[in-house]
Amino acid sequence: MDTAREAFSVVQQQLMAARIPEPEAKARVIVSHVLGIELSNVFSGLPVDAERRAQIGSIADRCAQGLPVEYATGKAYFRYLALDVTPNVLIPRQETELVAEAAINLINANNYRSALDIGTGSGCIAISLATETKAAVDACDISEAALKLAACNAAANGAQVRFFLSDMLGGVTGAYDIIISNPPYVSEEEYLALDAGVKDYEPKLALTAGDGLDCYRVIAYEAGRHINPGGALVLEIGMTQGAAVAELLTGGGFADIGVKQDYSGRNRIVTARKI
Repeated sequence: MDTAREAFSVVQQQLMAARIPEPEAKARVIVSHVLGIELSNVFSGLPVDAERRAQIGSIADRCAQGLPVEYATGKAYFRYLALDVTPNVLIPRQETELVAEAAINLINANNYRSALDIGTGSGCIAISLATETKAAVDACDISEAALKLAACNAAANGAQVRFFLSDMLGGVTGAYDIIISNPPYVSEEEYLALDAGVKDYEPKLALTAGDGLDCYRVIAYEAGRHINPGGALVLEIGMTQGAAVAELLTGGGFADIGVKQDYSGRNRIVTARKI
């Protein structure tokens, strides 16, 4: 393990032997993180000293035991952002980037001036909105630890976001042009079948919600009071929940309800308009 290329090879083989998914991608992340280099430079002949060999080995050992690489390195990447992550928040998903994109497009197309992100976690959606639009962005979460982390991420990325403690909409007092949320949407039954890397390490509070629809019921019947006329709602959903969430939003008085797919063609995003 004297060069970056050799370090990558050793880590990749270790993760493969442990049957960790995507061993090549994770080995690249580990080596680039420890050496402070771009992913594209992992295959170089850059020398690796004993201290960094030990750091790479330590992270690789934890990942080989199932710890997500984002928690092992403390870093995750979302759209144009580098974010700190801890087991207090969900690891930002690529699918959620599409939720942020849908919200950003609506903000820019309609000249929305204010946005609220419910259940912000790491702050990935709120910070993306704050750095890619001109809207004033608020974000809330039930977890004080998550809010503290999100505030640090906002500062590190030069984003102006107002964070506050709230269980869903319970602590929300104002009205916004758009509300966005990636709420807990895994049922208790589904939770038992999740991959160990998710179930064993990511916060259950941010994943589960009764039958999977509890948070959408709250949003459907309470969000309308906090969205300005003509404003919008953007939600991330589970792939089987499109029809159920659309029905809830119809009952809550929303219109122009649309369901959009993720990169794999699965239902992932619901958008709606406040009448």
